Amino acid sequence: MYIKSQLKKRLFISVATVFILVITIVGSSYGLFMDVKTDIKAQVLSVGDLQITYTSGSAINLTELKPMSDELAMLESNNIYTFAIDNTGAVPYTYSISLDDNPSLLDRNLLSHNYIRYNLNEEGPNLLGNQPQNKIYTGVLEPGKAKWYSLRIWVADANIYELPNEALGSEIHLNIVINGKAGLIE
Repeated sequence: MYIKSQLKKRLFISVATVFILVITIVGSSYGLFMDVKTDIKAQVLSVGDLQITYTSGSAINLTELKPMSDELAMLESNNIYTFAIDNTGAVPYTYSISLDDNPSLLDRNLLSHNYIRYNLNEEGPNLLGNQPQNKIYTGVLEPGKAKWYSLRIWVADANIYELPNEALGSEIHLNIVINGKAGLIE
């Protein structure tokens, strides 16, 4: 009887120890991979032979939203974000630029992409909601070349787009995301 109770205690302690150990490992691994670094100053990210430099930061945060016409938005100076992509390698780099909601601020009242206008390198105003997977540019960067980008973001004109009441008090929190692979992708 005494041996059975001792075996049950040891079995229970062993199972509890293994359970706590598994939870600790899973929790720390998740925390390690989900750590999000934020910085609004110049950022440099090097991946292999590609270097990305954000002079205005990779985060776009607009909280005092004011709908405006495309013409007026082009005259503004507080809605410009600049960044460069530099291919320091020996092979071409196929990449895309997208604007994704900041994952750490999804609990905020974010403005729908259907009312966010953008202009990349003065190639004409576009509506973010019309871009599949929020991709605003796709290109190939040859070895040893660099390309600078100037991105403007603003809220669509209320006279043209029927902004819903939910747009009042909304915020824009986007990240400039560069994805791609070395080599030409067909």
